[in-house]
Amino acid sequence: MQKVSNFSEFLGEASLRGNVGIPGEEGSGRESWLDKIARSSDANARAFAQQNRHDIMNFMGLVMRAQSLQRGKEEELSKLAEKGVREVFGTLLDDVELDLKIVNPDEVGEVLRPTPTCEDGNCEIPELEEMTDQRLIDEVQKRKILRTVQQGKGLNTKAILNLSIFKDGIEEIFGADAPEYLRTLNKIANVAQFFDWDVPEEMRAGMVQSRTGFSGASSLEFGDDEDKDLEKKQKSAEEILADLENGEDIPNNDAAEELLDGVDVTVKAVGVDLSVLIHEAVKGIYMLVTQYSLEALTEEEAERVLMNTDTLMDELQEFKFGRQMERALFKPVSENERVKEAIENMLRYDASDVEITAFQEQVQFLFFGKIVAIGNENPAQMLEIVNEILSESDRVADVCDPLIDEVLADLEAESEYQSYLADPGKAGGDLEVDDVDDMDDIIQTMSEPGETQMSREEITDAIIDAYQRGDMDEVKRLESMLKESVDLSSFEAFVIRERKGFFNR
Repeated sequence: MQKVSNFSEFLGEASLRGNVGIPGEEGSGRESWLDKIARSSDANARAFAQQNRHDIMNFMGLVMRAQSLQRGKEEELSKLAEKGVREVFGTLLDDVELDLKIVNPDEVGEVLRPTPTCEDGNCEIPELEEMTDQRLIDEVQKRKILRTVQQGKGLNTKAILNLSIFKDGIEEIFGADAPEYLRTLNKIANVAQFFDWDVPEEMRAGMVQSRTGFSGASSLEFGDDEDKDLEKKQKSAEEILADLENGEDIPNNDAAEELLDGVDVTVKAVGVDLSVLIHEAVKGIYMLVTQYSLEALTEEEAERVLMNTDTLMDELQEFKFGRQMERALFKPVSENERVKEAIENMLRYDASDVEITAFQEQVQFLFFGKIVAIGNENPAQMLEIVNEILSESDRVADVCDPLIDEVLADLEAESEYQSYLADPGKAGGDLEVDDVDDMDDIIQTMSEPGETQMSREEITDAIIDAYQRGDMDEVKRLESMLKESVDLSSFEAFVIRERKGFFNR
């Protein structure tokens, strides 16, 4: 264990430098992607400063004007934020609670994570390990990239703020003041983006130390499974199995709703205005996938990775490079021919701006999940893929297009699933979903000698997947094998897999 002795040394630990997922930082000798971005961003910042000097000088006046306009309307705006965010991310958030609130600036600091403080040269700094395990080094570098993209996705939400659902909602809340409020928010967002790049890291570090200058925060809150009524859930699971035997549908079974309580995660976000709240909410939603990136680690390993990545210090460079890295990572998605064709078809049939943006955001969210899933299996491979994408190499399409094909298939399956829930009769009972748990292998095993040695959980999973495929003969055959009471965990897995875990596919 190596203890960092001073604050500036701690800042160095939060660097993206030396990350093999970033072109030029892997020792190839070519110019660093970070340096290229710094050069172009410096030029953009100078141009912005020349054209928007008044707004930059009057930034705090803009912030105070927005807060004055929204005073007394914070609750309505918070509800609008949730409505709009759910509209954009659709059923991907069906089992995710959103706790979004517009708060006063002094309330933001109350929800920030603890951070090092320095008084009279004495710094209270957490211990950061000097790692020698290459796999854990890869995990740290993987998470730093994911967190930077996560931050960038939250920062690049201006297009969402200006969707018709928010414009209409603001007009309903503000009346004649609506245009001024939205215009003020857009100016604040533009200047804040300028400050994210232009403010020196030393000055921002001082803000971090004093816990000032923060306009929003987000986090995830997970429920405690030990508080669940397991006996009640066991009874619900048994009722579902009984209904299966009688030919009834799981999606329309009231008892199935009891099992949804097993999916208990809340995205909490606070912001000083609607724009910041949307930014924090989207960042929090991406945290769901970043959190999943720790799944392959032991508790001890995860703690070591978090210790080296999840501090407010890390956010210094995440703010500086997040927007650019997010745009670069999702460029293969926006340039994919099937995605472009889908958007062209939506435009041809007069789809709304919300529908088009929702499609784009959901494709990007699931693509991010595919990248994370690769990282869970092999973090070094994920870093190589990110390096290829940021390099804009000739191999990008070969690497990314198959992942995008999977994403589009996932969205199509989810659309069919939702149609089935709305009208099972119309869907004809022929619902197809991806075989998340390698069901082909399980089915093959069941056809071989020794099939009755399958566990109750495996049999129950097989029943559910066969049911979803519409193979009722297989359902009946499997039910005959299930002689004991159903294992609750398999039904909880079904709920998580089909109603929340799209990025696991």
